Amino acid sequence: MKFVFLALFLPIFLFAQGKEILLLQSYNKGLKWSDDISLGVENELKSYKNIELTTEYMDSKKNDSKEYKEKISKLFLYKFKDRKYDVIIIADNFAVDFYNLNKDKLFAGSKVIFTGLDMDFLGVDLNQTIKDKIPIVLENKQVDTNVAFIISSVKNLKHLYIINDNSFDSRLINDKFKAIEQQNNIDISLNLNGNLQTLEKDIANLPKNSAILFGSLFVDDKMNYISYNTVNNLINSSKFPVFSLTDSHLGKGVVGGLLSTGYEQGSEAGKLALKYLNNQEVDYKTPVLANAKWEFDYNAIKKYNLEYINLPKNATILNAPKSFFEKNRVFIDRSFIASPFIFLILLFIIFYIVKKSQMQKKITDREKLIKTQLNNIKDMILWIRNDGLIITCNQAFCFFISKKKDLIIGKKIDQIIGELNEHIDMQKLFDRDFFEFEYNDKNYYVKNNILEYSNQKTNFLIITDVTAKRQIDLNKQFLIQQSKLSEIGEMLSSLAHQWKTPLVELSAVAHKMQYYNQSKKLTSSDMEQFFDTIMKQIIFMSETVDAIRNFVKPSTKTTLFDIDLGIKEILSIIHPSLEHNFIKVEYKNILDSDIYIYGYANEFKQVILNIINNAKDAIVEKNDKKGSGKIKISLNQIDESVKIKIEDNGVGLSKDSANSIFQPYFTTKKDGLGIGLYMAKFIVENKMDGKLNVYALENGVKFIITLPKPTHAELNDEDTFA
Repeated sequence: MKFVFLALFLPIFLFAQGKEILLLQSYNKGLKWSDDISLGVENELKSYKNIELTTEYMDSKKNDSKEYKEKISKLFLYKFKDRKYDVIIIADNFAVDFYNLNKDKLFAGSKVIFTGLDMDFLGVDLNQTIKDKIPIVLENKQVDTNVAFIISSVKNLKHLYIINDNSFDSRLINDKFKAIEQQNNIDISLNLNGNLQTLEKDIANLPKNSAILFGSLFVDDKMNYISYNTVNNLINSSKFPVFSLTDSHLGKGVVGGLLSTGYEQGSEAGKLALKYLNNQEVDYKTPVLANAKWEFDYNAIKKYNLEYINLPKNATILNAPKSFFEKNRVFIDRSFIASPFIFLILLFIIFYIVKKSQMQKKITDREKLIKTQLNNIKDMILWIRNDGLIITCNQAFCFFISKKKDLIIGKKIDQIIGELNEHIDMQKLFDRDFFEFEYNDKNYYVKNNILEYSNQKTNFLIITDVTAKRQIDLNKQFLIQQSKLSEIGEMLSSLAHQWKTPLVELSAVAHKMQYYNQSKKLTSSDMEQFFDTIMKQIIFMSETVDAIRNFVKPSTKTTLFDIDLGIKEILSIIHPSLEHNFIKVEYKNILDSDIYIYGYANEFKQVILNIINNAKDAIVEKNDKKGSGKIKISLNQIDESVKIKIEDNGVGLSKDSANSIFQPYFTTKKDGLGIGLYMAKFIVENKMDGKLNVYALENGVKFIITLPKPTHAELNDEDTFA
């Protein structure tokens, strides 16, 4: 358990004290190889916050002279003489040589790691490094493998041109290039001195079916530094594919190959440094070979038409064509995140489509139903625009004008109705809510309904043949008048009683005038008195005649009339007849205010008169002692209705008679016609929207008339008042 604890927590205790690492670079910052080594080291150490990394550059690529080596050595000896580092990572041969020459003077006690040394040409004594316990990370430049790949992959290859400079590090593998020149069957030429003019000329004049293998090019033949961009421009000037040993110019024009990378050099060195800091065992006897990777630039492959090359399966492709998913990765990722919402939206859309389809089917079915119903309606249907263009019609209208429907729709109305123009005022079709016209001895009623259609007003006309209805109305009006005439006898009898007194009075006045005249006593004052008496009686008699005449005259239109006044007028007409039969009438108006009813005034009076006359006949038939007959009339309001109760104490009704009393031609009287109460019920219920009911009492009968109060609009219409 103690060992496990120490293995887990000892690194934390060590790093808590802070550690220092020196990375000594042979070359300069900005050089891709050196920058990649630094990046590899930094990425291995980045999780450890208490490790301080210091990077120093010896700039040997730009300065390779003996004098520079002496001066840079003195500078670094002075710079590092008092510095202590836990681990020193030394990259590439120039810095390694500096260390080997000065290891007795500097870095005493520090752990040392070599990296960036060529696996075939170390440039150091391996036995000495083992003795000094220095682990080595080897640069994996696969010269043979790359040459073999180029020869086997490039079609019809005849010539291979190899480029490398003559710098300190490059000289170590130039011998290998020379050996390759002798070993292969194809034509191989070398340029290993870095002369730019020669290189440019050679590249421009390479024979057909050539290829280039690029090693490194940091200095020219005079050991002057060649910039990174100059090298890139040289590579891109080639008409033939340029392969490489390192990734320094990948993405800048080279096709690629099995590439040694500065990053892998730095990464392996960083791992070894962490082992030292963690007090782990480090194998210094066996060098670590950094990974070389198959890497290619698709843009260069495409440039040199090498798409046919079978690249290794584990190859990394720079600038590779993106698949659909790669091109739309952001959209796909966002879509994936939004997929629940998209799913819900799709569900809603599907639900909407299904509902819309169902609704559309319902609408279609309803349209079919309406079309069927319209075509089976006897009334004629015509739908027209304000400009007279016909939108649609039903079969009844087609039959009426004897034309097929497809010859009607879309035509102007005045073109379709033909000879009907003589019978219909076309302007009425658009200006009137309703009107009537006659055609072929028939009466037609037109109802116009204004509808909104396609953002404009249209006219939906319903044309009804009212010929039969008019005849029925005439017949019913005839029955009403016939019913009125049946009451004339009673009214004339009442008139006779009413006129008896004024006639006696007129007779007395006449005799008195004659007597005064014979006696020579007639004066002007007497004449005025006689005249006033005569005129009063004549006016009274005239008013009774007017009341009867108004009653007999049929009402031609509905009006608002005073219901209380209507009842009183009937009672004034029939009072003498009731008095003659010793029948008392008790009338109570218990309304809070005057009530007007909307209907036919004279027909209403006819109903009241008919019921009172029936009550009088029932009382007379009972033949009780004189003065016992009573008729009670009350007028009151219940909610929005007016009720008139008429109750008598006559012979009453049997149950069978009560059920049949409103049937036409049913009567219990010897000389009755049986149309009075039938017409009374018709007038109340069909013409005035009310109710007329009869109730048999123990002694007599009670009729209740219920009439609706007029609407607000009817009350405010001055033309409706009688």
